[in-house]
Amino acid sequence: MHSKPYHHGDLRNLMIEKGIDYINEHGAKSLSLRKIAAACEVSHAAPYSHFASKEELLSGIEKYITDKFARVLKESVKEVGETPEGLYCMGSAYIRFFARNPEYFRFIFSRSSIAVGVGHEYEPYDYYIQFMEKMLSNMDYPRQLWKKTAYAHWAMIHGLASIAVMSKPEDISYWEEMMLDILADSVTVQASPFSYQIVKKES
Repeated sequence: MHSKPYHHGDLRNLMIEKGIDYINEHGAKSLSLRKIAAACEVSHAAPYSHFASKEELLSGIEKYITDKFARVLKESVKEVGETPEGLYCMGSAYIRFFARNPEYFRFIFSRSSIAVGVGHEYEPYDYYIQFMEKMLSNMDYPRQLWKKTAYAHWAMIHGLASIAVMSKPEDISYWEEMMLDILADSVTVQASPFSYQIVKKES
């Protein structure tokens, strides 16, 4: 999928991208540094300057995608801050990132080392939770509902991204826009002052 030619100094990232492509096509079990070296059109010894083993390459791929994912989420809310608008911007960035890089989605969420919640750390998720806590606090949202609200929105955004990822390459623009429209409607309803008043009366 990635046909970027190798330039001196870029081998590490090229190996990562070729590794992602290989895993999505053949699975991780048969992955080897020798095969990735061939895909990168370099000597069999060249990869060892960057990765000592297949396991190190897999960990490098995981960090590479995670760092890009976290950076995209943070950049998406720089101008709007912890607001419902910011939640939409973050959700949109999440959907677009994976819709345009479906191979990243398939790899990162197939890794057993990726976990979220108590006792686990995953930067994109942790940043999202911190964002939601600040947003809901700013809205004077009932504290006892913070976690449920944050989990519900994460599940919705992740689900919409997964649908966009399943689409055929030629249909990706259509599904991306469809998922963003659904997200806009959902965030408007669930994070609006009106829905807050309903929750507040029932609590």
